[in-house]
Amino acid sequence: MTTHSKRQFVETLQDGDVIDDYFVAIRKDLRDQQNGGKFLGMVFKDRTGEVGGILWNNAESIASQFELGDVVSVRGTVSTYQERLQIRVQRVLPLREGEYNLADLVHIPDDVADTFAQFRAILESVQNEWLVKLIHAFLDDHSFADRFCAAAAGKRWHHAGHGGLVQHCLEMARLAVTACDVFPEIDRDVLLTAILLHDIGKLDELTRGLFVEYTTAGRLLGHLTMGAEIVDKAIAAIDGFPDALRLQLLHCILAHHGSQENGSPVVPKTLEALVLFHIDNLGAQVNAFARLVDETREKGRAWSDYIQLIDRQVWTKEM
Repeated sequence: MTTHSKRQFVETLQDGDVIDDYFVAIRKDLRDQQNGGKFLGMVFKDRTGEVGGILWNNAESIASQFELGDVVSVRGTVSTYQERLQIRVQRVLPLREGEYNLADLVHIPDDVADTFAQFRAILESVQNEWLVKLIHAFLDDHSFADRFCAAAAGKRWHHAGHGGLVQHCLEMARLAVTACDVFPEIDRDVLLTAILLHDIGKLDELTRGLFVEYTTAGRLLGHLTMGAEIVDKAIAAIDGFPDALRLQLLHCILAHHGSQENGSPVVPKTLEALVLFHIDNLGAQVNAFARLVDETREKGRAWSDYIQLIDRQVWTKEM
């Protein structure tokens, strides 16, 4: 089996380029044409970004030949539509494992192990004996540690991709340490433990691999509910774990989105839950804004596209 060499990456595509290369298919939508036929809208990605695609002929037949997450060979021409590049696709064929180089398609940071080590070092400062037992119940499980280090913290908005969750947690832990120095009334041990556990449900809510997508359980239950259940089971396995401490941690997990409108079944009602919500939100928004600024500058523009999720554009501060 021959491994193809990838030559064309999303970040280098220009209007008029002829495409004959491989990408990951992360979206496909069959839609109606005015003449009664179908056309196929698609999105492809590699380690440098995403690009849309459109195919007008034999749409239903082509759509049946590949699934989301497949690595596909794409042939077509790059054009501009509504100020965005897209590929006018002529052909899409799925490739088999071994016919492509994974490193071309997924960005895997080379510092994930160091990030995890730094996060673990901060957690080692926790003094409460019960929380120490709970932390080690997770971190000493090699299967959990591997999944945790590989997981994304989000699908698209913040800390997306391999290693995103552990990076997010390390940034939160650093913020938490500073917050506890400024506000000594915060229970530092509870807050740091909650940082480890707050997004643990994302290990089952989101897929891992060539692209991040929600699992069926993730869509139906959400990572707050799933995470609380995982932690409750781990606590139940620790004989004598104080119930008041159990309630504090479960509340932090369930309240960390801050409001019912944002998906939390309860609002923060403890100091630690309140701080957790704010540092979680701060870390997520800074990461997302920084990414938007970088992407916009790479396009040679001063203002980002309008982002519906946050109802605004973002300025790069370049005139």
